[in-house]
Amino acid sequence: MKWLGNEQEVIVLGSGLGGLVAGTLLSKNNHAVLLLRERGYQSSYSTQGYHFIPFSSISERSLKPSLVRKISQALNLSLLMGTREDGKQAKAASDRSKQRAPFQVVLPKARIDVFPQRSLSQKEWKREFPEEVVQIEGFYNELDQIQHLLQKVNGKKNASAFFPFRQRSLITRMFSLDPLPNEGVDKKLSLFSREFREFIQLQLISRGNFFSDRFPLSLATQVLFDGRNELNSDFDSEKLEKEILNQFLRSGGRIEEIDRVKEVNLGWRKEFTLTLEGNPAVFRSQFLIINSPLHRISSFLGKKGKGILKWEKKIKPLYMLIPLFLGIDERVIPVGMKDLLVSILDPGKPYEDGNVLFLSLSAKGDETRAPEGKRALTVESLMDVEKWERAHLADYQQGVMKHLYHLFPFLENYIELVDFQWASDHIPRWSYSHFLYESLSDFDWREGMVPMRMSRKIYFVGKENFPYFGLGGEVFSGLTVAQHILKQRP
Repeated sequence: MKWLGNEQEVIVLGSGLGGLVAGTLLSKNNHAVLLLRERGYQSSYSTQGYHFIPFSSISERSLKPSLVRKISQALNLSLLMGTREDGKQAKAASDRSKQRAPFQVVLPKARIDVFPQRSLSQKEWKREFPEEVVQIEGFYNELDQIQHLLQKVNGKKNASAFFPFRQRSLITRMFSLDPLPNEGVDKKLSLFSREFREFIQLQLISRGNFFSDRFPLSLATQVLFDGRNELNSDFDSEKLEKEILNQFLRSGGRIEEIDRVKEVNLGWRKEFTLTLEGNPAVFRSQFLIINSPLHRISSFLGKKGKGILKWEKKIKPLYMLIPLFLGIDERVIPVGMKDLLVSILDPGKPYEDGNVLFLSLSAKGDETRAPEGKRALTVESLMDVEKWERAHLADYQQGVMKHLYHLFPFLENYIELVDFQWASDHIPRWSYSHFLYESLSDFDWREGMVPMRMSRKIYFVGKENFPYFGLGGEVFSGLTVAQHILKQRP
């Protein structure tokens, strides 16, 4: 297909993984695709031999092999699919990962390794919650029953094993009965200790990008159990994105950097026209795929933006995840601490102001992420979105450091690098994607929060589609949107 100036079939606005997956699949099928990404926005940061990668959820730091295989098969990425020998090595690595906890939940009175195997998890419960072992066992047995029911329902609906997604007609929605329980996790856990309730809540919010005091029990089952026997914290998500990006360029996709879109209009030839701020260039396309936080792009969609407002009223960002980067000495890391952690300092306080932290430590001995004998520590803390404009990050940092000193004794004597500037520079940008969302109305979690198809030729592939599934939800949206466009224009 020939390029006609700035006219193409598909424009992908934003540089997230969902849009990149969609654009690559379309480009490989001979569609002219242009990826517009924000000039100057960096998804990682390197300095003084350290390499830091901000993240929104643990799903981005601990990828499931089934997710990688799904992407590899769809995009024909041989490096990720591996040879037969690579497959044997991958299986051996998977078997080893079952014996170690991919991440750890730290509570004021407990430190719990989250194992994929129930037998190993039971040892953790007995040690940290000795007075609730029977209750906890009953709770997980009930989740097991719901998991079997989910598998049965998905099988009948011919749903993808990769993702529990379904679409129902209006008639089916009105007259069909859902066999899954409507009960919320809050009611189910009301008789448990505050510590155990926080243990479950922290897992739910850290595995995806969704906060709720009334998490549906069936959704909690899917989040806690999905892929529990195949978590792989050794996989490099940044490498995955680079491989997909290279495939996108090899298949004929184009990339241009822009400052900001000024307006999107629908022309008389039923094509989209994008005008830019401070740039005379005009881009035209038949399809538009948006991969940027919904609340940051609706303003420049013109009349189309009014239709998006109803979805902004359904889901909104509650907390912003603010990254802090530290270079530390290996000797300060406590024995038994995992490379991925979720920690709460005081369960009686709100989650903001450094009270809850998500942490990612670079692997020991990985000199691509930190100098010898050092570790790169990426810390994600929560801030109320509405406080951002008023907040002073220097003051906010004090609360985060107080929490870190609690986790790492004598940390102040072993810090080589502290960087908060990346957050100051990048959070105001429209590409910044690290948010924790809340629902403002009822929703069917298997049908998503925000539709992937927002109008006839506008698609949305962001974290708000399926926020509770983290990276997996965004990848699923990208694959689904690309397949939908391919059916229209084979």
